[in-house]
Amino acid sequence: MIQVCYYEGCGIVYGEKEPLSDKGKTHGLCPKHLEIYLDEIKAEMKKLKDVTGSLKILLVEDSTLFRELFKLTLQDHFPSIEIYEAVDGEQALQKVETLHPNLIFMDIRLPGENGLELTRKVKTSHPGIMVIIFTSYDLTEYRETANRYKADYFFPKGSSATKDIFSLIESILPTHV
Repeated sequence: MIQVCYYEGCGIVYGEKEPLSDKGKTHGLCPKHLEIYLDEIKAEMKKLKDVTGSLKILLVEDSTLFRELFKLTLQDHFPSIEIYEAVDGEQALQKVETLHPNLIFMDIRLPGENGLELTRKVKTSHPGIMVIIFTSYDLTEYRETANRYKADYFFPKGSSATKDIFSLIESILPTHV
C-alpha cells in the first residue's frame, strides 16, 4: 500500500511502501502536514469552548461497540466533557437541535441517511459546529465529498490520528483528571 499525503494537494509519498505487486493507495498526512493539521484543529477547538469552558461532543456512530469504547475513552480522559450519542441521522439531527454540541464525530455509513449528507445539513443550519468525519472508509471520493459538504476534518478510524485527537482535546482542556 502506498501512502500519499492529501493536505492541500501535497501529494508526497511517505511511509513504508509494500511490494510493488500491491498497487493500492491510501491517503493520509505526511509528518510535516500532520503537525500543521493538528495545529489547525487545536485553534478551531479552542474557539468551540463555550463561556463556561465546557465542550459538548456528539458521537454519531451506528456501531454500538465502537461508539461505547470511544465514549468511555473520552470520559476516562476528560470527565468534564459532555458526550452525547446518536445511532442514525434522525437522532443526530434531533440532538443537534436540542443539545447544540460544539463538536460532532460523524461516521459515514449510518442507517438511513449517510454521515456525509448529515454533515451537509448540519453545516448548512449550524455552520459554527465543528464536524469531524471519523470513518473506517478512507477513500478519496469520501474525502472530496466531506470537503465539499464543509466537514472541518477527516480522520480515518484506527489511524495514528486517533491518538492525536486525544492529545488535541487534552491540550484544550488541561484541567482534566
